[in-house]
Amino acid sequence: MTKNDFSRLAAENFEKNGIAQYATDEILSKFYDLCAIFLEANEKMNLTAVRDEKLVVSRHFADCLIPASLFPVGTNVLDVGSGGGMPTLPLAIARPDLNITALDATAKKTAYIENAARALGLSNVSVVTGRAEELANSALRASFGVVTARAVAQTNVLAELCVPFVKRGGLFVALKGKNGAEEAAEAASAAKTLGCRLVDDKSFSLVDTDGEISERHVLVYEKIGETPKIYPRKYAQILKNPL
Repeated sequence: MTKNDFSRLAAENFEKNGIAQYATDEILSKFYDLCAIFLEANEKMNLTAVRDEKLVVSRHFADCLIPASLFPVGTNVLDVGSGGGMPTLPLAIARPDLNITALDATAKKTAYIENAARALGLSNVSVVTGRAEELANSALRASFGVVTARAVAQTNVLAELCVPFVKRGGLFVALKGKNGAEEAAEAASAAKTLGCRLVDDKSFSLVDTDGEISERHVLVYEKIGETPKIYPRKYAQILKNPL
């Protein structure tokens, strides 16, 4: 696909998904480059099941950008379980005011994110390699204005991994699929225990470039208290006995 064709397709899709403000020439140019980098890396690392440029635009780029307006200007963001750099890289492209740290346990993936950010000229991206449940008890604890995650785990499990990183007054933003409302209900006890509260469940319909429509939810939690020091527990314990 040529750069012009890609930019036209992305601009049309972003408009259908209510994020036309991110369809500037500069941003679309970077997304064209990211798409090429992402798909090339995917051949070696299996970052995604999506192999088509058109669907990368909607199922990855647009899906990551729909909640972008929820992030306060200039805040520092942690993306837990960033994997293939989603939502880190799309957010960094569309919101250069954000300082984003991508956290993943797999060194190959954090290396990919770091290299992709460098190739795209993104100075607002850094990476940390390690397990969230271990790093949450480091200097990173309670140090981020926003902590986000996409397609990592059920919300009651995810909250225990993410909320300890959020500073008081900050946000935990979980990007979820069609079962987001049910997951939020199941995570009510976890949220209370961890010192946060659900302030919004933004549901939306993601419009694919092939015309398919799928339900998505963005769960927004506010950190209103301190997370007890015993959390997060070891991952095996979290899975065995979710809060």
